[in-house]
Amino acid sequence: MAEGWLVTIFGSSHFNAGTQKTVIDEAGWPKTLKSVIYFALFGVTVAKLTIDRSWGMLRSKVDIALAVLALVLIAAGLAGGSSATLIGQALFVYFRGAIVFYAWRALKPSWEQARPLFWLGGGLVVLNVLAALWQFLAGRSAYTAVGWPNLQWADEGRAQGFLPHPNDLGHVTGLMVLGLAAWMLSRENMKRRWWALFVLIAAGLSVASSKHSLLAAVAGLGVIAVLRRGRFKRAIALGLIVAVIGGAPMAFSPEVRYQLSYRFEGLFNALGIKWGKPQTSNDQEIRILYAKQGAKLWAASPVLGYGVGQFGGIVAVKADPAWNEDPRFVEVLGGKGFDKLNFEATSVDMFWLHLLVEAGALGILAYLVWLGLMVAPLVRSAWRDRGGTFPLWAAGTVIFAVVIAAWSPSLEDPLFPPLMFSVLGFGWALLSSAGTIGAVASEGREVDRT
Repeated sequence: MAEGWLVTIFGSSHFNAGTQKTVIDEAGWPKTLKSVIYFALFGVTVAKLTIDRSWGMLRSKVDIALAVLALVLIAAGLAGGSSATLIGQALFVYFRGAIVFYAWRALKPSWEQARPLFWLGGGLVVLNVLAALWQFLAGRSAYTAVGWPNLQWADEGRAQGFLPHPNDLGHVTGLMVLGLAAWMLSRENMKRRWWALFVLIAAGLSVASSKHSLLAAVAGLGVIAVLRRGRFKRAIALGLIVAVIGGAPMAFSPEVRYQLSYRFEGLFNALGIKWGKPQTSNDQEIRILYAKQGAKLWAASPVLGYGVGQFGGIVAVKADPAWNEDPRFVEVLGGKGFDKLNFEATSVDMFWLHLLVEAGALGILAYLVWLGLMVAPLVRSAWRDRGGTFPLWAAGTVIFAVVIAAWSPSLEDPLFPPLMFSVLGFGWALLSSAGTIGAVASEGREVDRT
């Protein structure tokens, strides 16, 4: 959770007179350290499975689905001409979060063992929320005080806390909103301080002005309420808190109202619906324009795509900064290939589009099957037992992930995957410790009492 902030404050920045924007030259050591930790965690997981002689646990449907997905991505890379190095780098970015999932399964901690980590994670989210509320209220000075040299988000009225992008704040607060909701719906009575904490985290989600995160959080809350059943009044109250507080910045911030109006204008213009201004690329929602180009590319190579590591992500950019001018893209789209429309980010900003173009329909299908099999036993447990915080949280989290991945690179970015797979992985650990899916209810109630 600190990586984005560390690479900025330990890096350097300069003002680009041509673009009239501050350019950040990020420090490299936090990213290296993160990769080292991932590989160390993978090694420890392998060692734990070996010492416990528990490799047999990796014969479930979800493990087979992961192997199939990996083979599909490798096949897409080979068919698309990706080198072995490029395929390896791309697989690491796609699957580094899954290392966390298997680490939880190998360790199988009890709630007492895992609780300090969840308190730590929750505390970091609260710290970011407090910083974000300060930024929203104080403006530019609150951003520069914590080391952010680029004040784009301050000018747009969007808070980011200590995270590199307001959408990142939206993702972590949305995830915590769902966790608190799952816990609050699993308990008979709820003290006021937990309602106050829920309101605080909802306020953090609000000031991020991450519209897709807000929509995804409401969708996740709906899934949790349906699975829990019987406490719809409390669920409706939680949903109203998120919806009302989420819309509050529009009432208090002219910048937020302007940005919302501008984005809606861009959405309609990109869809070909006349809305006010002449329809130039600057007045159109860039994700829609990217999706249109991506759809044309996919139609030309629908089964296995163009190869992992070759379309609009950090791996593609490092391998070839001019990835968008791939001759295959030029052949389909004309001009200079995939038009980035002066968008400066390294990603095409939509995980599902990225996966679809790189690995085709087989890649999307294999990924969704893997994700579905991962959450299926937790959904069954939540439905059968009407409780257990982590089965409910996991179900809401996957819906949240599917929605935000349509509008962000969330499922392959540095922040969201390890958090999501921690929720799923600990849920699986509880199922494994309980022995059967039905028996996990007692484990869930023990968590709630704690």
